[in-house]
Amino acid sequence: MATTVILNADLRPLGVSSGLLIMENGRFSQVLDMRDRDHVSLVGARVVDAGGRTMLPGIDDSHLHGYEYGRSLTAHDFRGSADLQDFQRRLADARPEGSGWIRGIGWDDSNVRGTGPRGTVCAADLDVSQPQIPALLGDVTGHQAVCNSTALRAASISADTPDPPGGSFVRDEHGNPTGLVYEAAGGLINDAMPSLTIAEQRNAILAGQRALLEQGITAFTDPGLGPGARTLMDGTGDLHAVEAYQQLDREGELRMRVNIMLLFGGLGGTRASDVASGLDAWGEPFRGGPFTHLDIAQLKVFADGIPRSRTAWLSEPYDDCSCGHLQVAGDTDDERVEELKAIVRAGASRGWQVGAHSIGDRTITAYLDAVEQSGAWEGLRHYVIHGDLVDHHDLERMAGLGMALNTNPSIRWMVGRSVSPILGDERNVRRQPLRTAIDTGVQLATSSDAPVMDPDWQMIVASAMTRSLRTDPEYVDHQRLNAREALESLTSAGAWQSHAESWRGSIAPGMA
Repeated sequence: MATTVILNADLRPLGVSSGLLIMENGRFSQVLDMRDRDHVSLVGARVVDAGGRTMLPGIDDSHLHGYEYGRSLTAHDFRGSADLQDFQRRLADARPEGSGWIRGIGWDDSNVRGTGPRGTVCAADLDVSQPQIPALLGDVTGHQAVCNSTALRAASISADTPDPPGGSFVRDEHGNPTGLVYEAAGGLINDAMPSLTIAEQRNAILAGQRALLEQGITAFTDPGLGPGARTLMDGTGDLHAVEAYQQLDREGELRMRVNIMLLFGGLGGTRASDVASGLDAWGEPFRGGPFTHLDIAQLKVFADGIPRSRTAWLSEPYDDCSCGHLQVAGDTDDERVEELKAIVRAGASRGWQVGAHSIGDRTITAYLDAVEQSGAWEGLRHYVIHGDLVDHHDLERMAGLGMALNTNPSIRWMVGRSVSPILGDERNVRRQPLRTAIDTGVQLATSSDAPVMDPDWQMIVASAMTRSLRTDPEYVDHQRLNAREALESLTSAGAWQSHAESWRGSIAPGMA
C-alpha cells in the first residue's frame, strides 16, 4: 500500500493551523494536527514537508472551455487592445496558422471602437491591416466576432445571406454585412475554415491541461462540445474534439478530472428535436467515479445571449427599448418558451443533467419553469450558468428544485461599468448576487469561463470577496463572500455540480 504523509500543512481554511495528513493509494485516510505526529509511523512512507504553506483541495473550475482554452493559447491575443489603432497594429503583425486563416481572440468593443454602425468594428477596419489573408477574430465574450472582407467572401456572405436562427449580421444602410457577427451567425464564418485533424485537437487539450495544472486546477467542466460547437468560439469543438478527450483518457494522458457538456444547438436556434436525436445517437450519460478522469453526463443549452449584444432576455428593456429574447428556436416568445421546455424535457427524461446559459431574468424564470415542468429534476442537479440577473424569488425556486448557480465573479469585475449604458447602472452593478444565492440555500459554484477570462482562480476568489469592479476599484456591496465561501465555490461546489462531492472537492478522510 502506497502511503504519503504530509507534514506542516497550513489548513486554516479547514480550521487547522498546522496539519498532518496521511494518504493511502491516492486518498486521504487521516487529517490530523501536527501535535499528533508522535503517534504516526513514518516507516516506509513518502514524507512531504509542506513547510507551513497553505494546502487546499485541487481547484475545480466548473465552467471552463478546456478545449477552446487550449486552442486560445496558439491564437493571436487581442486582449488589452487599447483602441482601434492598437487593434490594427496587432492584426498587422499576425500570421496565419496552418489553415491559412488568421485566428484571434479577446478584443473588447468597449475599447475598440470602429467605423461601422454605432461605432462597431467592421471588416473595413480589419482590411486596413490584413486585406488578403482571411481573418476571424472573436471578442472577449465569445458571443460576437469580426472578420475581414476576404473571410466574408470565403464564406459567401453577402446582402442576400439571411440571418441564421439565433444569430445576426450587423449590416450597413444598404443591407450588406459589415463583418461583425453576433451569436450563431459566427458559425457561417467558421464553416468556411478548414477542419482540424484530431491530432491538432488532442494537442489543444494537452496544451490546456499543462497550463491548468501549473495553476493548481485539477478538475474542470468543458461546457459545450459537439455538433452545436460550430457556432461557439473558433467552431472546432465538434464531436471529434470529444473523441480526442476519450482517446487521451484511454491512453492515460488525461491527468485532470473532466466533465464534458454535450452541445447540440450552438449559440442560437436550438431545437428540441435536434437535442433528442443527438442524445439518442450518443447513448447513455456516463459518470465513472473516483478512478476515472472523464465524465460525459451533462447537456449544455444556450437559452439566451449576453447584455453587451442585447441578446439576454430581460423583463425591463435595454437602452434601445428592446428586451432581447430566448435564443432557442421559435418565432415568438411563447413558441421559444415552449421549445425551451421541450429541450429540458428531452435531456432530463434521458437522465442528462442540464446546464443552461441563462443571463437575463426572464430567461432564468423560463428555464426554471422548464425544469419544474420536466417531471425529471430530482437528483439530476440541473443548474443555471452565469445567472447574472437572477432575482431573489428565482433563487428561492432554485433552492427548492435542488439546482445550482454557476457564475463568474472575475467576468463581472472585468466588465465593470462598461455595459451600464446598455443595462442601466443600478441593474448592471447588482449582477451575480453571490451572498443572496448562498443565503437562500442555492449551491454556488464559481468559475472562469476561460478563455473568456484567464483561468486565474485567485482572481475569482478576490472578485467574490471584494465585489469591486475594474472600472471602479472602490465599489463594494452586500453580496461579498468570505474567504472560506469563495474557496468552497471553487472546490466542493464544483465537485457537487459533478456529482462527485463524496470523493473529491475537500480535504477529509476518504477524499481523493
